[in-house]
Amino acid sequence: MVLGALTPAGAADLAARPYTKAPVMAPTPLPTWTGFYLGLQGGGGWGRSDETFFGAPNTAIFAGTQKYDITGGFIGGVAGYNWQVDNIVFGLEGDYHWADIHGRSSEINLGAGDSYFTKLRGFGDIKGRLGWATGPALFFVSGGAAVGDLQHRYDPGLRGAAFGASQSDWRWGWTIGAGAEYMFAQNWSAKVEYNYLDFGKSTLQYTPVAGDRSEWKDTVHTVKAGISYHFGGPGVSRY
Repeated sequence: MVLGALTPAGAADLAARPYTKAPVMAPTPLPTWTGFYLGLQGGGGWGRSDETFFGAPNTAIFAGTQKYDITGGFIGGVAGYNWQVDNIVFGLEGDYHWADIHGRSSEINLGAGDSYFTKLRGFGDIKGRLGWATGPALFFVSGGAAVGDLQHRYDPGLRGAAFGASQSDWRWGWTIGAGAEYMFAQNWSAKVEYNYLDFGKSTLQYTPVAGDRSEWKDTVHTVKAGISYHFGGPGVSRY
């Protein structure tokens, strides 16, 4: 009876159990593509050099007009600025690459060893980009103006170097492409991109005779991979 009388009094002296509110989860910041960026990129290229000789038609022993492949690699840098509105990303980008994309034709005169040679020594572009961002991923298309440092050469083979001719010039053209980019860490992204470049036509005049010349049309496909640092603002929070 004594213990029964004491037990309710002891329970009444105990403080009420405090109630603790569950902590609020911090919002997860999504990356924003808005801002300036700088990067390094490189890859490989392949294409076609279409040469036309105006001095004489092709025959069984003379192939003054030829088409031949060019291949090689390149490395360079890129800079640009993006604007993001909801999931839409648009921007401007410029890049330049040091390249060694080259190729040589087959023989022109049967047994004489004549040939043509083409080398893309460098190229760049200024283009617009339009993309769709989903979380840290960005898928985009691009297009704009392209410029290439092209060398075209006629190697006379057995006829001797005195009969050779060479010309290097900068050619403006155009480019289109598409790619994907992923923000793998804060302010850092990696990308892969394909581009088609058309550098227009180049002319090599051998003698003052109007018809004694060759004209080249050069096109290149490139696949590049790169990494960029973004100077944009903080990510957009989403619960």
